[in-house]
Amino acid sequence: MIIVLNSGVWAAPRGPAGTLRRSPDRQQPPRGTSPTGSSPNPGRATRGSASRPSPASSSPPPPTTTARPTTTVTTTTTTRRTYASSSDLPDGGPVPITGLGTFHEVPGSSPGVGTGVVPTYAVEVEDGVVHDEPGFAAFVQETLSDPRGWTARGDVAFRRVTGPATPRIRLTSQDTARAVCGYRIPVDVSCRDGGLVHLSAARWVRGAVAFDGDLESYRRYVVNHEVGHALGEGHRPCPEHGALAPVMMQQTFGTANDEVAAITEGVPQDVAIPSDGKVCRPNGWPFP
Repeated sequence: MIIVLNSGVWAAPRGPAGTLRRSPDRQQPPRGTSPTGSSPNPGRATRGSASRPSPASSSPPPPTTTARPTTTVTTTTTTRRTYASSSDLPDGGPVPITGLGTFHEVPGSSPGVGTGVVPTYAVEVEDGVVHDEPGFAAFVQETLSDPRGWTARGDVAFRRVTGPATPRIRLTSQDTARAVCGYRIPVDVSCRDGGLVHLSAARWVRGAVAFDGDLESYRRYVVNHEVGHALGEGHRPCPEHGALAPVMMQQTFGTANDEVAAITEGVPQDVAIPSDGKVCRPNGWPFP
């Protein structure tokens, strides 16, 4: 997707190259059964046949022992599973699957950061999505204000407001994100749609396989990636084997060019992804 910054307002035509659409893995992680320890029952004392001791015998009777119950302690370890594709939705906490399709603003403001035209942005959460709303808004604000973010480009500035703003950055339920971002490629994704940035709540909760459980870094990535589209940035492949992935690489799909090319095959993108064997390291920042 290409976005043109004009007098502080972001607007751009929709296009199939904006973001990829994926289907959320609705399977919730299998519920584990809690193993319990076992305590053997103490054995019953049995009466032996009594015999009168010989007067010549002075040996004391054998000591009586009482069987003590034992406790078995069982620990459960989580084994990391192997995913069929790096685009799979990782296992994790409950995903906000459905919402009402309407959004409410999370109040807050920030001073302007960066240089150049200062577009304002607002943060919203879909009605019906249960999440830490102040925490979500604070994370978005912190990410966009970080010196490793888009302000380092030299011509970008941000200021968060309550009220009219473009873009409006939204935490969006799994089903609504699929409807807005598309589902032609069956993978959960986020997207930029005109002046709206939809961040998939499924990905916000679970992250991406390529980030190997580093949820914070993935969240930095998805905020910067989608806002990057709002700034006119397009997708990029891994440029050099072993390098940090460009933030505009489709890292929700993976950080290997071969895999991203295979996943997006047949679905037009804004850049050709070469199948050249290059694999990058996950990265959430435009200017790390």
